[in-house]
Amino acid sequence: MIMRYILLSLIVSLALYAKSGEEIFKKRCSSCHIKYIAEIKLIKNYENENRDLNLTAPTATEISFALKDRVGDRSGDIESQLMDIEDFLISYCNKPDRDKSILDDEVLINFDIMSPINLSEDEAEALAPYLFNLSEEMIVAHSVKRYSYKEALKKAKRENKIVMVEGFIRYCRGCMKMDREVFVEDRVKEALNRDFVVVKKNVLKEKLPFGLKSIGTPAFYFITNDGKKLIDMIQGTGTVDEFLGILDEIKKNLKNKKFLKIKS
Repeated sequence: MIMRYILLSLIVSLALYAKSGEEIFKKRCSSCHIKYIAEIKLIKNYENENRDLNLTAPTATEISFALKDRVGDRSGDIESQLMDIEDFLISYCNKPDRDKSILDDEVLINFDIMSPINLSEDEAEALAPYLFNLSEEMIVAHSVKRYSYKEALKKAKRENKIVMVEGFIRYCRGCMKMDREVFVEDRVKEALNRDFVVVKKNVLKEKLPFGLKSIGTPAFYFITNDGKKLIDMIQGTGTVDEFLGILDEIKKNLKNKKFLKIKS
């Protein structure tokens, strides 16, 4: 009961910080940092030396992904990593140093070093969880909708679609790559919405269908809409075209009644 209360208090605190963190971002950062632009457009823009978008600074979502991936212990507990992010924000904002930046050189080369911002400890404490959560919020907002496994089976059966279970872990770089570069793209969203129902499961915390063991992350488990057969399971990252090719192959396998044997 005590642990449940502590967890609830932490969730409420993070929600409050996220709100004030957004206010701080709007006041101190938004004049330079756009919140979100699709990764495929950013990649092309940086290849063209920022001539396509003429950005004044990296997007907030780029910063969010970099903070989660490169500040603190990304495989540890979130609270400890948030404290490390707070320290980084204070240090970097008060005294910007290109050599201490967490962004890639091909991004940084397009921008001047930022002007110092006198960021207080309270502001950093509020801004850290806001930026930490922003990348996931933007992916949810711009990607295909995810369902619980139970909801997905009902929807898939009703609409004659395939269930795709996406296995991930929070600090998986390949998972971030797929979220940023593949699942937000229109062609992928159209293909998934047309023939699939998507489920996202943290394989460290949630069980996979059929009692399957994780084959690594990111991984994709394709299941018939009656929940009884495993069409295929595939692990790894890829491009938009490669992933669309996988989806086409899965549909062919279903049509030809080609399934994997499920080990009990």
